[in-house]
Amino acid sequence: MDQKGSVVTNIRSDLTALVDQIASVLAVPFRAMDVVEDEIDRATREFPAHSDLLYHGFALLEPTHALMGTEQLLRAHCRELLTRLVNGTDTRPGTAAEVCCLCHDISLNTPLSSPAAGLYMRMWSAAGLPGEAFDAERSAHHEGLEADRIDALEARARRMLAVPDRHLGATACDGRHHGQPVLCRFNDPDCG
Repeated sequence: MDQKGSVVTNIRSDLTALVDQIASVLAVPFRAMDVVEDEIDRATREFPAHSDLLYHGFALLEPTHALMGTEQLLRAHCRELLTRLVNGTDTRPGTAAEVCCLCHDISLNTPLSSPAAGLYMRMWSAAGLPGEAFDAERSAHHEGLEADRIDALEARARRMLAVPDRHLGATACDGRHHGQPVLCRFNDPDCG
């Protein structure tokens, strides 16, 4: 092969490697978007009267911790925020999934105190994560001994983990969702 052919082959090889690298980097956020969309669809089936609200809730469902690359944690995070949205409650405080991530991180650096372990178990259960990680007897033990302290830790953790701009705020809609005309409480005739 001549030098020109070798250069072209190298360029093709470099481009292929670059495309593969970009696809690999984008796979994680695209998988997260699929999970978020799936949770919005689930919530829409459960709360059809709020489908417009849930559609616009997409922006609130951003993963906030690397562990939310785990599908179960991301789903729990989304479900809690979508439920808050439907119920009209504040979406800014930390979710049970976010508190689980915090407890995980702390546990890597220091043993958890009894109230902190109780908080971890409570949030694990509240997030609807698989029950095998913490047995009900140990969780009940911590709750029985430390419920008030766990309550205080939960309130503090949710406050600490609050995302100040995680709310719908002033939302405007052109009356189309996924390109289809819809009735939407956020429809602003001046948008379209």
